[in-house]
Amino acid sequence: MKRMGTGWIRGIGLVGALWVSCLLVGRGWGPPEERVLTLEECWGRAGENHPLLAAAQRRLEGATEVRQYAGLRPNPTLTIQTENWRAWQRPPFVFQNEIEFFVFGTQRWETAGKPGWRRQVAERGVEVAEREVELVRRQLWREVTRRYRLALEAQRMLEIERENQRDLAELVTWTKTRFDEGYLAEWELIRVRLEEQTLRQQILLEEQAYDQARLALLQAIGEPTLRLDFALREPALERSPLLSVPLEELKRESIAQRIELSQLRARLEVERSQLGLQQANARPDWEFSAGYKRTGVFNTLIGYVSVPLPFFQRNQGEIGRAAAAVNATEYELLAQTRYIEAEVEASQRAVKRLEERQREMDRDLLRQADESRSIALTAYREGAAELFKLLEAQRARNEVRRLYQRTRLELQMALAELALIIGRKELR
Repeated sequence: MKRMGTGWIRGIGLVGALWVSCLLVGRGWGPPEERVLTLEECWGRAGENHPLLAAAQRRLEGATEVRQYAGLRPNPTLTIQTENWRAWQRPPFVFQNEIEFFVFGTQRWETAGKPGWRRQVAERGVEVAEREVELVRRQLWREVTRRYRLALEAQRMLEIERENQRDLAELVTWTKTRFDEGYLAEWELIRVRLEEQTLRQQILLEEQAYDQARLALLQAIGEPTLRLDFALREPALERSPLLSVPLEELKRESIAQRIELSQLRARLEVERSQLGLQQANARPDWEFSAGYKRTGVFNTLIGYVSVPLPFFQRNQGEIGRAAAAVNATEYELLAQTRYIEAEVEASQRAVKRLEERQREMDRDLLRQADESRSIALTAYREGAAELFKLLEAQRARNEVRRLYQRTRLELQMALAELALIIGRKELR
């Protein structure tokens, strides 16, 4: 009776523990699931978190403030002046009869449309700052894409090694069984176990490389907390439309879409506006003054106009500097356009080559490696082949799988890089 009572108590406790576990998991209190990050999600997080992007946003805010007040007219000047004060000589000083008192205001009148030119310069400056924000974002995306590729490659290599470990574990189990039955020599069991231990060491190194690659990815994203409880998902780009777009069309799209060219065009407009402003500054401004004057017992009005005479200084230095800046920006725009065209061509060439390599491996190499390993395993189990031949076939299959996955990932990331190079905001 005591044993039966104890069994009932244990059974009830086990059922209760299972019920509580199911309840906790159902409410989300169980062990957390591993997150899965896509390349697009990493782009979005970099756009939200990275300090470099926040700094570019602050510069844009500063340029907006400059634009808001760029066209204001110059401030007027108020002058208060008295003359003829003395405390000596004869006859004695009489304030109300001898003092001269002036109160007048001066306003500078800008000629040649200078306020309009300043507003135009400020407006173009805002456009440059906006392009800079987008440029920083695209640069972050390219860096994130590179780090993502390295982390995804490390993840796939680790997965392949773990699959190899499972295959080798089956071989170790079979070898040990055959050794216990007396059909195999002890050195064969030792050799298989040594292969297993070598693979475990390789997995340890792959895990460390995977962690380091994920940390580098989080740093590129700008994540404030460096948590490694996530995995990566490959972008599904095997049939990307970019594979069928002609090169000349890609070049035209890149010239129209690349933010570097857009920023240079905005900078060129800034320099041209600066040139117009400096040419306007060569025209003198007029100053108009009017006010009140008291001399002795007389109250009078005064007024005058002041006009600089541009005999010697006509702002030649600033005009020359602005003209040179316009020419320099034009040459820079031309050079950047040619570089982007070459970059698009090189990127498309790399995509085509990787696509061809993957097709070749799909047709022959993977199938041959799998068949060779299967034949060697069957022959070894039947006693028709040596152990070293099976291990060599296993290693060759592992290397082929690594090479295939590396090529496949390089193709995916090359397509993503090509999309960024031509200026697209999405992968396709």
